[in-house]
Amino acid sequence: MVIKAFGGDGGSEFAADYIQSIGIYAGKEVDSITINGKKHGGGGGGDAGTLILSSDEYISEITIRSGARIDKLMLTTNKGRTIGGGGGGGGETVLKGIRVVAIGGKSGSRVDKLRITYVEDYKPSTLIEKRGRFIIGFTPQGTVLKEYTESTSNTSDSYENITSTMLSQQYNASVEAEYYAKVSFATEIKYETTQLTTVKRELSTQLVNQQSKEITIAQGMVGVLLLNGSVMQGSDGVYWMFPNSVLSYAVIAVTDYQNVLDHYDLTGELSTQMPELLKYKTEKNDYVFYQKAPLR
Repeated sequence: MVIKAFGGDGGSEFAADYIQSIGIYAGKEVDSITINGKKHGGGGGGDAGTLILSSDEYISEITIRSGARIDKLMLTTNKGRTIGGGGGGGGETVLKGIRVVAIGGKSGSRVDKLRITYVEDYKPSTLIEKRGRFIIGFTPQGTVLKEYTESTSNTSDSYENITSTMLSQQYNASVEAEYYAKVSFATEIKYETTQLTTVKRELSTQLVNQQSKEITIAQGMVGVLLLNGSVMQGSDGVYWMFPNSVLSYAVIAVTDYQNVLDHYDLTGELSTQMPELLKYKTEKNDYVFYQKAPLR
């Protein structure tokens, strides 16, 4: 991950934010930039365009001219859409083959500085399986399952559990940026960094005091968290996934192992609660997988 600053030291600081929408007003310089609805800068200049990004769209190319201020800013997405404007002052920098994660900076009557966080030499992941079935967590007998009842907290709980299972694996900057994009578009997570430990902490914070109900898991039962999701493979060969359905909270008998066959197990350990699963336990795309036909 690269953080690069352009421009001078005037104006007041504004914090970096993950880009979901961005607009520019410019004349001879960049007068203002609006990121996710928050305007930074003055009231001059003409409308140089707005980008509202889709979940699979990102800024892949930047042309910027800067000196004491930001003289010109041009942004292009991976979908080929371009906005921007400004004058010919300052020195020019062109960034290509990138994935912009966040933009912050300083502003007053103009945009004085931009601080851009991006993945250099970005390489997108490959879709391996569009709709797999996943176990992302379980609650053993005699303990308490917390079920979030509102859709927003349900989604945050999905990503919090998935992120927890990812912490033991190393991912490159391209994958971290892609995964953060999925989290950001699906939840109200506050941007700090794309590091998984930070993402998990922010998701856990979102869940504090959210409406939920508690279910005590009876003897002979197990609570499981189930959803559908897509399997991706990063450019370095490492697999990861993201959800594409709501999270289902289920309580099933430990003998009803058939209910979780043909599922990936992100925890890798549900068979400790349902021993019969050991007969079906294999590996698929580097995840534990319970196939339908027994191995032995």
